[in-house]
Amino acid sequence: MRNIYKQVVFWIFIIAIVGNIVIFISSMKIGTEIHTFEQKTFTLKQENIQLEKEMADSESFLNVEKFKKSWGFIHASNPVYIGE
Repeated sequence: MRNIYKQVVFWIFIIAIVGNIVIFISSMKIGTEIHTFEQKTFTLKQENIQLEKEMADSESFLNVEKFKKSWGFIHASNPVYIGE
């Protein structure tokens, strides 16, 4: 009877050890996936910041001259006043 308990306890320990190894390996894989997603998120964040800067620059009065020449607006129009 005592040998049966020893064998049952032994197999429970073996199953627990194998289960822990499987859980550890799967958690390592999930950790790698999380790291990959964090890198992709960081890259997207940097691209978003760059696009926001470009959009802000395109709306800035400092770059109007550059865009005006590239779009072909060479001559500036004079204002027309009514009533003077």
